[in-house]
Amino acid sequence: KVLWLGGVTYPTSLLTALLQGSARKNMVSVDTLSFDFVVQQQDEASISAMPKEGAYFKSMTLEGAKWDSNTAALADADPMMLFNPFPIIHFKPVARKKIITDGIYSCPLYLYPVRTGSRERPSFMIWVELKAGLYSSDQWTKRGTALLLSVA
Repeated sequence: KVLWLGGVTYPTSLLTALLQGSARKNMVSVDTLSFDFVVQQQDEASISAMPKEGAYFKSMTLEGAKWDSNTAALADADPMMLFNPFPIIHFKPVARKKIITDGIYSCPLYLYPVRTGSRERPSFMIWVELKAGLYSSDQWTKRGTALLLSVA
């Protein structure tokens, strides 16, 4: 029902497979699809089935901010808290939509905290669109806010 993306050897391949599966199911080109990111309000125990399209992912960590479930947006991290847990998120394949930047922060998703990665394996995976909350997306960029699959 809910997958741990950080527990997969090649998580970018899993995301590509999700897009390819949706493209075949809907008989469209995989190039016309992208992900819609729906942050879930419920916990893992209350999710009873897999989604019809895409997948639910858990155990991501937000660096430089926290997720405010009341406003469903990014918020200032609590004092002395560099890493904060991120709720379950639904990676939902949808037809590529017009890019809306107002009030949205394109948050980078990294495999691990060393953002440069290595020559053999880059750390960057995908841009995850999150609601920016009270601040502009520039503020979150300056803070270096990112999602991580692993903190070690």
